[in-house]
Amino acid sequence: MAEGIVVKIWNVTVNKGERSGASQLASSIQYIENPEKVAMKMEDINFSQIHNELEYVKNELKTRNGLLVGGLRISDFSNATNEMMQVKKFFGKLDGRIALHGLISLDQEESTQKSAGKLMLLLEDVMEQVFPMNQVVYAVHTNTENMHLHFIVNTVGVDGKKIHMDCDFMKKVLQPIVNEKAIKYGFTPNKKWSKEHKKEVIPLPQRKMLLCKLIDHAIEETDDFASFVAYLRKDGMQVNVGKHLSLQLEEMASPMRSGRLGEDYTIDGICRRLAAKKAPLVWKGIKEHSHYISEKEMLLFTPDKMKRYKDMTPEQKLNAIRLLRLKRNPWEEVRERNWRLQRMSKQLNEVGFVYELVHYYSKETDSVRSALDEIGKRRTALSEEKKEVQTSLKQKRSIVSIYEELQKYMKKAYLYDAFGRTEYMEDFKKYKELSERLEIIYGKSVEEVEAFVTDQRNQLLYAKAQDQELKKQYALIKNYMEKGSFKVNEDVLSFYQAVGHGEASRNAREYGIFASDVRYITAKNVDEIVVRVLTTPDLVNGKTTITTTVTVLDKNNKVLKEICSKDLDAKAFNKAIFEIAEEYKLNDCKTQKKNHRRNL
Repeated sequence: MAEGIVVKIWNVTVNKGERSGASQLASSIQYIENPEKVAMKMEDINFSQIHNELEYVKNELKTRNGLLVGGLRISDFSNATNEMMQVKKFFGKLDGRIALHGLISLDQEESTQKSAGKLMLLLEDVMEQVFPMNQVVYAVHTNTENMHLHFIVNTVGVDGKKIHMDCDFMKKVLQPIVNEKAIKYGFTPNKKWSKEHKKEVIPLPQRKMLLCKLIDHAIEETDDFASFVAYLRKDGMQVNVGKHLSLQLEEMASPMRSGRLGEDYTIDGICRRLAAKKAPLVWKGIKEHSHYISEKEMLLFTPDKMKRYKDMTPEQKLNAIRLLRLKRNPWEEVRERNWRLQRMSKQLNEVGFVYELVHYYSKETDSVRSALDEIGKRRTALSEEKKEVQTSLKQKRSIVSIYEELQKYMKKAYLYDAFGRTEYMEDFKKYKELSERLEIIYGKSVEEVEAFVTDQRNQLLYAKAQDQELKKQYALIKNYMEKGSFKVNEDVLSFYQAVGHGEASRNAREYGIFASDVRYITAKNVDEIVVRVLTTPDLVNGKTTITTTVTVLDKNNKVLKEICSKDLDAKAFNKAIFEIAEEYKLNDCKTQKKNHRRNL
């Protein structure tokens, strides 16, 4: 009995089989940029590949001396490769997918001599409907029991458009059309393509939750991967093990890779969890990274209080009367003075706090740059420590999930056990069951797991608080430095450091600080040149960022050279900064807020 017609199609790409598609694309782009090599090399590669594919299709041993071959939008079949390449060259589309190689095969019972012509007509009908603007070469092969036809399609059409096929192309486009044409020319359509696809009974979120629970339970009940797979298959689940693990329940229309459920559900993740079931709990701690100042170091302000007239001394009464005669309100003046003193006290405290921070983080060198760098390093170290704590919790995810579920029943189980509250008997049974799972399967007591989970979560809270404190301290130091509210010792800078674009970009990216600044750079032994640096917040491609403009001025403030980070990529802009430093001999630099020449 005939099984029906079959169609397959695959891509012919540049450097096919050597690397991944993404790697090939990246290499092709890089290759294309070389004007000395690209044109000929890429053309040679494409030509060779297309030629080889066509030669296979036209093999005269398979096509009865070339009688069963043909083409669409090809004037000379023997020159088909050149004609296809001419189209590609005309539209400049020589890379990526260069051709489609397809096959249409008949059932053995229908593979007769009379079928060859009809098969060619079928192919032409299909191509006219699916790829009406593309060149096609085809040939019927009769050397096997199943007569089949190979076809090559140029991915670039005569209209300049390139073929793009989504993942549903075969199922929704090509297969239905081939089946339709098969009926037209008297061939048996493929019955599988006509079948309705099984609909999913369980929605995707619930499907994922169910598979997670089944895998978790299987891990608890087994000790190695082989027994884990066997346990899942025991209840009728379809389990396929290869590079990936795929699972399918009876209620599911198609299998699902376990990796879609998360890292812990990949083959490696499952093996890791099986091996770590009875491993000891790994406690991770967060170190001290932020600096605090005690209240005794702060300047305290005690406001003045204006006494009532009857409570004043004779001298105070005389002074109050004198002010009133001068049409001045002594009570209002006291309030104003208190406000000013309070404001001054606050500013002094802030400046003192900033000085203390800079002194501490710079390791007593009082260098703002060193202090800011140190805070950045501490935040990075803090982030790594947080990852370690999160990893520690993640590695014990199975134990933690049991403990979290156990907490739901803990209070009610206690009421049943201690006070005989019979309405909570089921909660007590569930609590006992979960406790035994921890003890028997993982070798852990409830108290041990509770202490571990509580400590690790507290560590994360502590880390979050430290990070917020460090972020505020960084912003405070940066703000006072930008305003010039205090002065600290700085070493001489390189020209790159003096420009400060890298630091400004990092502040914007990591800390959300978008400061505006204008400063002038002078260099040792260079009197003819001064460099103006303008840093401003900017909006580039819908994202807030920092734009830096570097302008080289002569002694008359005439612009000699100017570069802007907005006009160049990061690498090119940094290169331009170093080129300016080399060109004008700008070493041992210092920065200042004003152009001293203009002030003279």
